[in-house]
Amino acid sequence: MYELVYSSIAKKEISEQEITYILNTARDFNSKNNITGCLVFHNNEFIQVLEGEKEKVKNLFENIEKDNRHYNVLLINEGEKTERLFKNWTMVYYKFDQNDLDNIERKLFIENFITFSKLADISSDASKMFWYISKNLMREF
Repeated sequence: MYELVYSSIAKKEISEQEITYILNTARDFNSKNNITGCLVFHNNEFIQVLEGEKEKVKNLFENIEKDNRHYNVLLINEGEKTERLFKNWTMVYYKFDQNDLDNIERKLFIENFITFSKLADISSDASKMFWYISKNLMREF
């Protein structure tokens, strides 16, 4: 099993429709290629973890790097691991929006996400970096 974590900055003009399109395309592609992962979007920044067969994940990342809807794509970490962290999700996603800070559902999601990070098998450096950065993004709230 191979894992890759990267971050990037979305173009200022990226719309909700574009993000929905990205997610639908990713979920379809990932399902067909046995890739799983999680995408976090906050303050116009993305952080994503991808899991799957090494060649497929690396090829996907090469395409992601070329996507003009974001820039400053930074490979944070990559490597082998024994087990999928997001084995049941082709692409988990949640957009954090400052406007709904008081939303109870949102607060529960953040709490559950952080709790899940504490319970998950975080045996690889890439997973550790993904959870560390994601939790710090969420703690801003």
